[in-house]
Amino acid sequence: MIIHRLRHALVALLLALMASTAAADDEALNIYVGQGQMPFADDKPDNRGVYGDLMAELCRRLQRQCHYHSVPWKRVQVAVAGDPHGIVLNLGRTAEREQHFVWLLSVLPTSYVLASTEQRFDSLAEALAAGPVVVMGGTPRAQEAQALKQDGQTVVEVTDPEQAARMLRSGRVRSWYEIDLRVLYLWRRLGYPVDQVQAGQHVSSNTSFIAGSPVLLQADQLRGQMEQAFAVMRMDGSWRRILARHLGEEVALRLSTP
Repeated sequence: MIIHRLRHALVALLLALMASTAAADDEALNIYVGQGQMPFADDKPDNRGVYGDLMAELCRRLQRQCHYHSVPWKRVQVAVAGDPHGIVLNLGRTAEREQHFVWLLSVLPTSYVLASTEQRFDSLAEALAAGPVVVMGGTPRAQEAQALKQDGQTVVEVTDPEQAARMLRSGRVRSWYEIDLRVLYLWRRLGYPVDQVQAGQHVSSNTSFIAGSPVLLQADQLRGQMEQAFAVMRMDGSWRRILARHLGEEVALRLSTP
């Protein structure tokens, strides 16, 4: 009798575990998007950027419902942290962030440069010595610039990369510390002559990820599903088409070629 009851209890427990796993897998994902992160991500339904389009296609292929949430960039990492269904678009993987997120999908290499309309700067120290440097606030780049600046030097933090581009174009700052692809994207979108902006050597490089909350449910399973779907997208050309839509055919071919 006791064994029979234990067997029933075990079966009930297994069924409950299976049901909870299925329920977790069916839960909608909350996609947190930092405002003004183009060409990578934005909160506009008609133009979500490279990562927004990629995530929408992954959700479709994985048959997962995804809800998008627009959050100011300085708060997006805090907003996603406690959400068991939270995903953030997009994050560079750094040592400081390593333990605070689940790194779901490696997507693009990112290189950081100092853009200027007057001269090439190959180091942050060189740019700071020449004049004000503008940078996106709440990023590792801003922390790096603030830590490196000396007395009399100026670091301007903005909340929108487009504001940084306008400041550089108007001459209010001497250089702009930003991802190279974003510099070119915004310069073209704002209608500025491309030959009037230049960049020195890469100051640093990183890999940009789709990342998840540290308490993300079924994280390992979701990571595997996303990696498989992304591999298929690379093969069937859909990933290259997303890149071309936002960055142009030349850049798309370079970034989508193994």
